[in-house]
Amino acid sequence: MSASYPTPGLTFPAAAPRPASASSAETLVLVALILQVIGGVILFAAFLWLIGFSTLHPFRYAWAAVTAVAIIVAVVLVFLYFAYSLSYERIRRGDYVGAQTPTLIIGILSLFAGLLPGIFYLIGYVKLGDAIREQQAMTGGFGFPATGVPSPALVACKGCGRVHPLGAFAFCPSCGQKLGP
Repeated sequence: MSASYPTPGLTFPAAAPRPASASSAETLVLVALILQVIGGVILFAAFLWLIGFSTLHPFRYAWAAVTAVAIIVAVVLVFLYFAYSLSYERIRRGDYVGAQTPTLIIGILSLFAGLLPGIFYLIGYVKLGDAIREQQAMTGGFGFPATGVPSPALVACKGCGRVHPLGAFAFCPSCGQKLGP
């Protein structure tokens, strides 16, 4: 091999696998976002129709109706931006803990605007909790892969160097040296 290429065989630790509940939560939040976008498009079309109607057939309080619908459309757009950035993007990045609270708040608020997206957000919130628990189970809670078996405390014999479980023997079975500190 030449000096310009690294030697093959160097492996890096693989990223922790994604919990199955995280994919479910991501899908649920995405469906809720799509439903809200569809509602926003319908609302925007109603806003354009109202502007056209008030232009062709002026009525006394047309300015108030157009202003009210414009404010509602602006609130919907801001709400969609926050739902996407605080909930969906965090789930995609793997920040399940950071996405959990915004998903709950957005779900509760969405229940008032549209029942179906709110339900999807709340189910996504529950799935995020499951994903957090699954991730902690996979990594042992410390970011390291879990073996499923807790490692016992070990003590090495000062005489022969053999390693034994702590508290299993008072003296080394190999050389008879006293174990412990």
